[in-house]
Amino acid sequence: MARDADITILRKRGMLATVRGVVAHSVGGAEVETAPCDMLLGNAILHVARLDVSVCTTAAASVVAEGITLNCEDCRRLALKYGDQLEVREKQEP
Repeated sequence: MARDADITILRKRGMLATVRGVVAHSVGGAEVETAPCDMLLGNAILHVARLDVSVCTTAAASVVAEGITLNCEDCRRLALKYGDQLEVREKQEP
């Protein structure tokens, strides 16, 4: 993945993405028991990156958002490279 692609992902980290293959948290914060589910792109990348490698690969976990598709390896690479820059605080309802 080129540096330009990385910058695009960082810019879009607050947009909604779909996590496929593994159970994650919904945007509202409650656990869901089905996949796919939606969360913010930066958080989704970090969530998949934290998964055990065997679980991630077996489930073929991926993150999909507006023309971006990332697999487990992509997510781990981005998390190692950008870490906290990817994390996005989910918007709280007033």
